[in-house]
Amino acid sequence: MELISSLGITGSQYLSKERFISYHHQSRLLFSLGSQVKNVLEIGIFNSLFTEILRQNNYNVTTADIDPSLKPDIMLDLTAEFTLPKDKFDAIVLFQVLEHFPYEKSELALQKLGAVTKKYLVISIPNTTQYLSLQVKTSFLLKARHLLWEIPQFWSTTPLCDEHYWELGLKGYPKKRFLESVAKAGLIVREEYVDPTFPYHYFLILEKI
Repeated sequence: MELISSLGITGSQYLSKERFISYHHQSRLLFSLGSQVKNVLEIGIFNSLFTEILRQNNYNVTTADIDPSLKPDIMLDLTAEFTLPKDKFDAIVLFQVLEHFPYEKSELALQKLGAVTKKYLVISIPNTTQYLSLQVKTSFLLKARHLLWEIPQFWSTTPLCDEHYWELGLKGYPKKRFLESVAKAGLIVREEYVDPTFPYHYFLILEKI
């Protein structure tokens, strides 16, 4: 697995409009869990933006990453044997991380994280579909209205991103398979969400049984 800092991605490339949409939903979903969540482990950091959003909202955040150049609080390789303090973190968050290694290792990492979190995992994974999204927005509506039609790209085996081993919706990786992996990790889906303006990121709040 290549380190993200070795890919030569500039800030302007990474901080796209779509990325900010994802930051919004990452924050929104975590905030929705209320005061029961104060101690958060963020895995896969690249930049400190989301960390700072959480800290400015009075969360205690510990960061973890495989890349030492990012200066995480914890050096962590999800594909290797690792230990984390059990029940220390009310929520563990990892966004667009699991797809960066083979599915079997992703599934095992999910099981290990499900065992150590006190209550929640909040995650996102890539969702590869052919889609049509329609938005209706007028001065008479407080919020835009959306319609979204999606077809999983089940005929393809090629992820949209070269750095990904797999993506939801591709051949061999239906949503059903991932949800079975969630159940195997001793977790249930509390909430799932796809933004109709950027359906490539599939968000889930997973709760420990």
